[in-house]
Amino acid sequence: MKRFIALLFIFTNCILFAKTIEANYSISYGSFLDLGIAHTKLTYNKSDYEIMIEAKTVGMAKVLTNNRIEIYKSVGSFIDNKFIPKKFVKIKKNNNSSRMKEYTFDYKNKKILVKTTNEGIKKSVNNELKFEDKTFYNEHKDELGFFTKNDLLSLFFNLKELIEFKEGKSYSFSAVGANKIDGKINLFIPSKEKKLIVYINQKIFGSEKGELLLSLNNEGFCSIAILKDVVFFGDIIGEMTDFKINKG
Repeated sequence: MKRFIALLFIFTNCILFAKTIEANYSISYGSFLDLGIAHTKLTYNKSDYEIMIEAKTVGMAKVLTNNRIEIYKSVGSFIDNKFIPKKFVKIKKNNNSSRMKEYTFDYKNKKILVKTTNEGIKKSVNNELKFEDKTFYNEHKDELGFFTKNDLLSLFFNLKELIEFKEGKSYSFSAVGANKIDGKINLFIPSKEKKLIVYINQKIFGSEKGELLLSLNNEGFCSIAILKDVVFFGDIIGEMTDFKINKG
């Protein structure tokens, strides 16, 4: 479910004066094939925030992906009504393996440090020519090739401070978790309503530009997201099935 699901979001963390918003989504190829479900939750207070989304495959997709689960998390400071990320984490796992990427924002030196961890179980052939399970673990540290002040999750909830919902307006941003080269994301406002066309600028499920149509509710959450023109299937649709707000 990769970056398509990454544009449906969650926030979690609760401290004094906190506000928590939760939403559930179903994800499908049109009306004939369920792909998965995503649970999102947003919690923030006067100084801190945490965003998280957990997406799971269901049905045939679950079988074909060996029970694929993806988790995205953004934590940081909430300052002047903006979400300033300190760390962004991506976890992709199935029944046999797990891969985690942890991005740490270094604002002083304008760097983003990346730690990648892989672990799990893989089949190997022993000296008796029999299959056996072997565990593996490795990690790698690197630096992202560009610096930005947003990840995908923080950017989405910062949009209300960064854009005007005026018909015909267009914007360009960069975010950790988007295009691997420069993180570039393009937005276009097709109408005065809270709707967006988002270009991730890379292939997603065979959609050449990763074109997303998003409709937002009054809290800034996606109510419907559509990934356009996927090869063989047409459109992938993510639709909100449940929404609730809790105030601490």
